[in-house]
Amino acid sequence: MAEARSSFSGSSSAEHLAGMTNEDADDAELQQRLEKMEREIIDLTFENNIFEMNLERKKSEPITAPSAVATAVSSSQAPTPTGSSQDLTTIGGTSRSDRFARKRSKSRSTQGDFRIQLTLEQKLDIITTEYEQMRNEKNRSEAAHEKKIDQLESDAEWIDIEIKDFDAAIVEFLKTKDSSIDKRTHKIIGEKIDRYFNERIKARESLINKLRDRSSGLKRQIVRLETQLRQKEEMGETLHEVDFNQLQIENKQYLDKIDEKNIELILLKRQVGKATQSLNRYKDDLNKQTKDLIDIEQRIGKQSSLYTRAEQEMIDATYEQSRAAKVHNHLAEQTEDYQVPEVLDYVKKKALLYNLERDCEVWERKVEIAAMALQQTKQQWQTIQRTAQYENNPNSWNSELQAR
Repeated sequence: MAEARSSFSGSSSAEHLAGMTNEDADDAELQQRLEKMEREIIDLTFENNIFEMNLERKKSEPITAPSAVATAVSSSQAPTPTGSSQDLTTIGGTSRSDRFARKRSKSRSTQGDFRIQLTLEQKLDIITTEYEQMRNEKNRSEAAHEKKIDQLESDAEWIDIEIKDFDAAIVEFLKTKDSSIDKRTHKIIGEKIDRYFNERIKARESLINKLRDRSSGLKRQIVRLETQLRQKEEMGETLHEVDFNQLQIENKQYLDKIDEKNIELILLKRQVGKATQSLNRYKDDLNKQTKDLIDIEQRIGKQSSLYTRAEQEMIDATYEQSRAAKVHNHLAEQTEDYQVPEVLDYVKKKALLYNLERDCEVWERKVEIAAMALQQTKQQWQTIQRTAQYENNPNSWNSELQAR
């Protein structure tokens, strides 16, 4: 009995665990289905909003064809996805899913689905029309905004000009006011102020007349252009939507060509950059080679001057060698013809030289003695002259003594 109870309890716990796991799997699958349905609801809400916008616009527009009515009626009906209604019926394997499927089949059997669904082509047409409408509205709003921005910028520029003119007028008025003050009484002279305001009024009137003439000329130009435009419309020369489409196609083609030319221009600019780099490199090499050439030319010039000087030195050396050879030959001839004198003649010549030197010394001494005697004689003569001058003129003698 104990074994039977244990086996019974074990089997019941296993069944309980299997039931729990099946219920958890059903909950996870239902959660996934719920999230999928929520996403589908969001998408359908977005589609319904687009269809409602199309329907409201179609209602506001005049009906031109019966297809528009059918489209409006069909767009008012919200489409339902077929996959979402069949996904829950395909859940099997558990008792809970079977019960949910049976309940849904009963509700389907009691309620008939008479909703009209749009085809894919109709949906695409509606979405395309709404997209075109939104794009046109965006373009119109952008054009209006650009026009408004241009108007505001022009107003701002005009206000800046007016502020500058106003500041200049204030400065000029203050200068006029300062110049109109009397230096003696320190009072303002009204005549200058009156003259200033009269001049300002005349300038404003002249400006108003110029602007009036300009505005009248612009009005005439506008009238002329309107008449020309009306004549072109009457003659059928105005542009239609087809022409604009043709111009858009041509503009796109030209833009493609411009892009191609821009790519070619970029490639050419790259080639020009590479060529410029190569040219700069070659220029650097040319400058370096030019400097080397100048250095080589300078060294060649130095070597040429050294060569010229060496040649001149060689010529001078050859001339000196010839002269030395001539002297050498002459001396060689003299040495060959030279005859040594006798010893007695040499002794006699030497004795004669000694006697001459002694006589020279004696005569030099005599000259010195004669010079000393001459000096003494000059002194005596000067003494005699002074004595004679004193005897003849004593005053000059006194002046000479005073001078000493």
